Amino acid sequence: MQTHLLTRSWLCASAFTAHLADKATGAGADLALFDLEDSVPADRKAAAREALRVRLRACPGLPTAVRINSLSSYDGVKDLLFLLDHELVPHVLLLPKTVLPNDVSLAAALLAERQLAGVQIYAIIETVSSLWSLRTMTSAPPGLAGLIFGAADFRADLGVPPTGTDLRFVQQDIALAARRFGLVAIDSPCFALEDPARLDVELAEAHALGFAGKIAIHPSQIAAINQRFTPSREAVDDARRLVDASDRDPSCTIFRVDDEMVGPPFLKYARHVLDSARQARRR
Repeated sequence: MQTHLLTRSWLCASAFTAHLADKATGAGADLALFDLEDSVPADRKAAAREALRVRLRACPGLPTAVRINSLSSYDGVKDLLFLLDHELVPHVLLLPKTVLPNDVSLAAALLAERQLAGVQIYAIIETVSSLWSLRTMTSAPPGLAGLIFGAADFRADLGVPPTGTDLRFVQQDIALAARRFGLVAIDSPCFALEDPARLDVELAEAHALGFAGKIAIHPSQIAAINQRFTPSREAVDDARRLVDASDRDPSCTIFRVDDEMVGPPFLKYARHVLDSARQARRR
């Protein structure tokens, strides 16, 4: 099990979707995300689990993620037990409508009992209650690796239209909590499949807030997502020049690079850029 995953782009589809891993690989996605929740009708949950068993075992070369149903529901509990009983081990387990910290603690305990503690747990923040719990948490529950924003469900919980409402205040809270607890923040999908400009706007906003990736619901979205969350050549060159200048005189904490005075915060960000670029190259 990998401990460090590249998480820029997640191609999501129903567990029934044939060749999702091939589509994700072909598009350059970092993970194939199999869904057991919203994309599966209530009367087909059991069949979806069986389909998932086939799908997961058919994609050993690509990191996988599984979104189960809410652990507050019977189907969610059955989903998790099915994964454990059949030794189906995705790289990432997504918990929708997460009740923090209880859902994470339960999933982590069951995974640890089966010696599967390497599975990374991501909490989907898509209800007012989960956001409020996130705001009041003093520490991250063991096993939690990341936070995912679920915009459509959050809007539904607020009682507003599923698209269009400005939810940057929610994204800010998620990004800040992720940074505070050392977690990865992933943005909600863009549902406008024929509007690349809309996708670009969402990507720019998420990146500016500190998100590290975004869910995709169509292979055509992957390239733009990867580009946004991978440092550009220019950004890498600028970061390298700054770090090199610092390395030449480690005793100097504030110095000039070109026409700009830089100090520790600039260096911290430059090293972050270089680290992100290295991770992207490992894919």
